[in-house]
Amino acid sequence: MRIQQRSEHRQWGRVLLSAAITAVFGVSSVHAGQCLNGELRAPVGYYQTPQEEDGGDYDCERVEPHVGSLSLTSKYEGSDSARNELNQEAYEEYKAATTKIRSFEKAVIAAADDYQVDGDGSEALDCVMDNLDAWASADALLPDDINHVGQAVRKWALAAAANAYLRMWTSAPEAAMDLTRAARIEDWFLRLSDGVRDYYTDREAKKVNNHDYWAAWAVMSASVATQDCDDWNWSLAKFDEAMGQINEDGYLPKELSRETRALEYMNYAMQPLTMIAVFAEVNGNSVYDSYQNVFPDMVQNLIEGLEDPELIKSVTGHDQIVEGLYKSWSLAWMEPWQATWGPIEGMPAFLEQLRPMKSTRLGGDISYLYGINPLWPEGAQPNPPSNIKLSERS
Repeated sequence: MRIQQRSEHRQWGRVLLSAAITAVFGVSSVHAGQCLNGELRAPVGYYQTPQEEDGGDYDCERVEPHVGSLSLTSKYEGSDSARNELNQEAYEEYKAATTKIRSFEKAVIAAADDYQVDGDGSEALDCVMDNLDAWASADALLPDDINHVGQAVRKWALAAAANAYLRMWTSAPEAAMDLTRAARIEDWFLRLSDGVRDYYTDREAKKVNNHDYWAAWAVMSASVATQDCDDWNWSLAKFDEAMGQINEDGYLPKELSRETRALEYMNYAMQPLTMIAVFAEVNGNSVYDSYQNVFPDMVQNLIEGLEDPELIKSVTGHDQIVEGLYKSWSLAWMEPWQATWGPIEGMPAFLEQLRPMKSTRLGGDISYLYGINPLWPEGAQPNPPSNIKLSERS
């Protein structure tokens, strides 16, 4: 297996992914377009050291690992090729089958916010790590019985889990981290990433869509946690694939094909694509600059569509379903976009209306994580240990 081949050379990310950062000095060996093992880093906001608050006992939600089948029913069961007609009965079946997985995603991210944002201390940190360790130790989400819906669910869970772990690894005091427990979790991430990559590699062009972008975001998040350049580079290649799909009018045709849900899925695709681009920028690879001719235009089209869904109707010929679209979690991608490259016309109004922006699968309290410039100053890198508070929460 690929995991056995690469685990031999993997070094502990703890050397880099540390308690916080020692100011902004030191020479970085992360060069543009180059991934070096042990050098991958998260945006600066992940390294913010929490101000521990005095409070009562912390109530940790512990979620039993999902170790059974991941052969699941689609909520669009019975729909035609547009996959836009919700089957309520199938949706209820899907929700029941994925209850533990969704609860796990929410629990680890909520505890990460409790630790880093709200200052709930070591109990919240242990809540994140104990949940992750329990799922890792049980080989959760790694069944032989898995279909395309299960593949989708697994990648979303990996995205949430990897971001929760990254936030603890970067912001917690070094002495608080149990390396043995961390080893089990990182090994699990590597195996999950293998499963995600195996399914989403070399897919037929007609099948490549937002699911592939989410797969890339999940694997990229895990690659920073495990310091695995092979996974990192795979994720960037998937981003390139996405950019190659943008048509001359600045749209992703596969998302437009969802007809009445085109706007919804254009926005859904933008969530992982934005995060991949931000993490790449943080690590010295400006895919934003590389795709200046298509990427910002696609975002502008989306924002204009969000402001006036009739514009998307004029493209697709279908009225747009917008229920649940104008929510903090749905538009959370705008926060890191604006923090990294500045606002696109119309974006600030959505942010001002909906903040704080929070999304479980993008990392949690996004307004907190990107309330400061996500990019590392020239020549700076994380250098443990320290307890520097990078920004005050407003």
